[in-house]
Amino acid sequence: MNRINPSYIVLLLAIVLGVVLYQNHKIQSLIAQKEKRVAYLEDVAKEIATLRNYWGDKKLQKRRVLEIVNTSFVKRFLKDQQKSADRYKIRLEDIDAPNADRIADKIFNSFVKIGSFSMKKKEKTKLSMEVEFRF
Repeated sequence: MNRINPSYIVLLLAIVLGVVLYQNHKIQSLIAQKEKRVAYLEDVAKEIATLRNYWGDKKLQKRRVLEIVNTSFVKRFLKDQQKSADRYKIRLEDIDAPNADRIADKIFNSFVKIGSFSMKKKEKTKLSMEVEFRF
């Protein structure tokens, strides 16, 4: 009776092996989830870096704003412009409705930061527009 039955030892080793395999599978599934999360976060980080480079470049923003301001149909109505280190404000006067629509489309469809935008009716057919761009 002092001896341990070898089948008990084999059964104990089988149980230990089953627990080890279960823990291994559980850890591998956690690692796979973490790898997917890391890959997702890398994609998000790349997108953020791309957007930061695209929107955060002041020289590129200034160039885009100057392209808008220097177009012939905007320059025609330009009455006042104020430049500062991080802002560019323009005032456009005596704009008729089709040209106002065209200018607004040009501004809103370009990749520029707009601080403020206002339109005021001056006469029946004329508008004034103030736009503040930010760099």
